[in-house]
Amino acid sequence: MSKPLIVIADTDENYLEKLEYKFLEMLDERIMLEIISEEAYFNSFFSTPKTAEIVVVDEKLYSRELQKHNIANLFVLTEELAEGNTEELNIARIYKFSGMKEIFNELIYRSKDKLLGDVKEHEETRVIAFYSAIGGSGKTCLGLGLAESLVMQHQKVLYVNTETVQDFAVYLMNQSGMPNEGIRALRENKAHLYKNVRHFIRKEGFFYIPPFSATLDSFNLDYSVFRHIIEGAKESREYDFIIVDVEAGYGSAKMELLQFADKIVMVTLQDAVSLFKTEYILQNIDWQDGERYLFVCNKYQEDAENVFLSSDAPQKLQIKEYIENVNKEIKSIQQISQMNSIQKLAYRFL
Repeated sequence: MSKPLIVIADTDENYLEKLEYKFLEMLDERIMLEIISEEAYFNSFFSTPKTAEIVVVDEKLYSRELQKHNIANLFVLTEELAEGNTEELNIARIYKFSGMKEIFNELIYRSKDKLLGDVKEHEETRVIAFYSAIGGSGKTCLGLGLAESLVMQHQKVLYVNTETVQDFAVYLMNQSGMPNEGIRALRENKAHLYKNVRHFIRKEGFFYIPPFSATLDSFNLDYSVFRHIIEGAKESREYDFIIVDVEAGYGSAKMELLQFADKIVMVTLQDAVSLFKTEYILQNIDWQDGERYLFVCNKYQEDAENVFLSSDAPQKLQIKEYIENVNKEIKSIQQISQMNSIQKLAYRFL
């Protein structure tokens, strides 16, 4: 069987080199890669019928003539930061100055089964923290949905909710809280907290720490127990991912959890208040490693104003994923995990 053809065309050779390296790094033996930097050769190459899995073309080279070819996924690289597609709905626009890993993931998302197959490289456990500057953003639903979606991709996932009121139990089949024996285990040697509570971890698709039926204070526990559990779980290498739901608002203990995470999913809404609070909270966060932060707009409504696309929104607050608003009541984690936008979000981490 012939390898899928991927064509990347851009007159900017420096940009091409970076994108070419990413494809060769990730898919070298699995694809045929055609890199085109000259307009004349581009026109000559597509002067005869071509079959390709992915064609990526700079907007200066794009023409509708490309649609006459058998191209499974056609992408146009644009220098303008904009939402949505081109006027032709079957052609996706990609903002070419996004991070190279983000662009690569976007380009191969729809072809992942054909390009990646069942191969899975062994990696260390990765910690993904969900955080928001505002309450009611829906980050708990997103964290649960991502955990289940990753399980559907044959990943082993541990979910840890660190909120004061752990209402995520409403989505579980077993809604009972952490048993008294588990609470006592959390009061023992902090250096081995994960081992102490491992016996009490439950599984409903993904693994999770049972919800606390009351606040930590009422059990004479402090917030650091979560950090010790997460550190121990990561060191054990029993999981591919640990999803951590960090309570909204600012606090030193919460910031410690964010610092420990490999990736931080910042959940916001599209209104002005959400933008203001997100900007405010980010003044207290170390931004030296911006690649760790992924901004997600939840409950997105296409017909409503999106302040993150306004000229006043800082460039660093660029939204990477939009999770559509669900008009019906969410009754199960499976319902969340089956949303296309959640599955796409999960693919960013695979």
